Amino acid sequence: MKTLISLTLLLMLVGCSANAQPTSSVQTLEFTGDSLPALRHITDMKISGDTLYFVYETEDGFGQRFLRSAVIDYENAKLSIRPEIGKREDGYYVSYMPYPFFDASGNVHIVSQDDGEIYDLSDGNALTRTKKYLVSGNSTVPFPMSHYLQDVSMVSQDNYVFIGREPNDGLQYAMAANTASENVDTIRKIAISPELQSWMPNAGKLTYSGKHNRLAFAYRLHPVIEIFGMDGELVKRVQIAADTFDPKLLEEADFEDLTPLHFVDISASSDYIYALYWGCMYSERETTVPCIYKIDWTGNVIAKRDLTTSPIYKIAVTDEDGIIVWNGKYYINVEL
Repeated sequence: MKTLISLTLLLMLVGCSANAQPTSSVQTLEFTGDSLPALRHITDMKISGDTLYFVYETEDGFGQRFLRSAVIDYENAKLSIRPEIGKREDGYYVSYMPYPFFDASGNVHIVSQDDGEIYDLSDGNALTRTKKYLVSGNSTVPFPMSHYLQDVSMVSQDNYVFIGREPNDGLQYAMAANTASENVDTIRKIAISPELQSWMPNAGKLTYSGKHNRLAFAYRLHPVIEIFGMDGELVKRVQIAADTFDPKLLEEADFEDLTPLHFVDISASSDYIYALYWGCMYSERETTVPCIYKIDWTGNVIAKRDLTTSPIYKIAVTDEDGIIVWNGKYYINVEL
């Protein structure tokens, strides 16, 4: 899928004050290098230096997730796609649910979201076992846990944060794990209200700042971002609109299709949180203009960037506060 992107995108930077709204242009990126299969979803995107790491599902992949990297050439507006990461010579994969995260030096590591095993990346696209697990059968855990581990970040050597949850429709928590001591503990329960406690109405995404040693959770079904410390204490709850979720919808199997979606993705630099906001039903995503909120780690809304194209599904931020977005077909580089 080598495609020259002909999409033009105009964005407006809207400050918190009533000042005039300046505009800025963006780069569109041409795919070069390896071809991509027909993509169904991009499930995660992260940037380190000039390299974009992205996890995706394919149209015929039966739910398997694949990981690749791509070198970003900002000057020439190109994205050079590299081979699949973790694919063996026999055609099988080391991990079928790979999730990338970075250490303090920006080096990428991989965790399997379904069993917690941690890998190092070597020789460009090979996964090497570290013989460490985020959560294993030997771990000391505060409650029986689902095998699915979400939004992993590395805090320091052997120390990690992530979203973990109880099995079935149980509670979910921001959690901390030490792979040396094999101890796992809760940081903070993720729940929008005392009435809505299970993980399903509290779906969302977690991000972490090593500089500020704080976490932020963006709710998918509520217009709220919660910023809190490693001790679990709330720093600030940022609410940008009235809540729209009707608890009665939980009786419906497809309740996410029946309510507006709010913060659909989140990414962070050292100093800022970037949250992709829809504020519309999933069925309205192609006709409703999304926006990106820029928030500091004390909870101040610094800016709001309205995107004049839709839909936008995923975002990834560089530590220099540049953003690459995914619109379902193309990657677009946004210069703040």
